[in-house]
Amino acid sequence: TSQVLAIRARQHAPSLPNEEAELLIKINERLPFQSQKRYDELIAKRRNETLIPQEYEELLQLTKQSERLQARRVEYLSTLAQFRQTTLAKLLEQLGVKTVS
Repeated sequence: TSQVLAIRARQHAPSLPNEEAELLIKINERLPFQSQKRYDELIAKRRNETLIPQEYEELLQLTKQSERLQARRVEYLSTLAQFRQTTLAKLLEQLGVKTVS
């Protein structure tokens, strides 16, 4: 999914300023496929209460990695909002980003 989003961002890039195109690519960064798959597996094991201690540690590491990506994503979104001279809320609406209330 992240590769598809990056390709889409690059396709739109010729009509966007370089800084904006680069921000959109960074905003769409995700965990690598295998990491996301493993994260989902570990979440399922946690829900089923079958997670062993080593897997719990692995889940913590993947969670930290995911949270770092999300924090950077918010920073990039904020920068893009400033670049477009709009609010973060309006930018999220324009991009079709759903937020959790």
